Amino acid sequence: MGKRTEIRTNCGWYNPDMESEPDSRLYRPELIPRRGEFTAWIATGLLGLTLLVLLFTSQRVSWLFVILFSLLFLSASVISLGNWMDRRTVIQISQDAITYQNGLRRVEMTWADVQEVRAEPTTWGKRVQVRGKQTYFIFHTLGEVRHKGELKGRMGFDKGDEILNQIVLNSGLQVMENQGDRYYYARQ
Repeated sequence: MGKRTEIRTNCGWYNPDMESEPDSRLYRPELIPRRGEFTAWIATGLLGLTLLVLLFTSQRVSWLFVILFSLLFLSASVISLGNWMDRRTVIQISQDAITYQNGLRRVEMTWADVQEVRAEPTTWGKRVQVRGKQTYFIFHTLGEVRHKGELKGRMGFDKGDEILNQIVLNSGLQVMENQGDRYYYARQ
């Protein structure tokens, strides 16, 4: 295989191996606004500067202050990691297989490898778990965040229901259990 290159797109870095093959479709999730990430880093920075000033002026620093700084730093880091993974998440559906990639892991399953699919409603969209013989992945269908009737953000895959239907059809699964909005698909 030749040298791997990365190409910058408006959705972030992606693996060129995930480029669309003939008769395959690429799906990317909606990206949530990064305001929360920026706010967390600004609060962490301000608290860190205050902590440094207190330390350099020989002021006594409460352990509560250090714990608060540590928690803020951890929160900002986790938010950044989540946003980074979202920007790199891709689902590719081809005639032979499905591939899921999120920056930290890559899962590829042929349609025969897909053993079961579970779909259950959450606060924002459906949580869909696709299980194979050796591995699994999870994605969310489109969810909208509203406040007082006003749309504040969207998350998950805009065409998540289409992805779910394609997985069930292409892998030959059938509904085994249906409890309201919860579905369990498997082979007979």
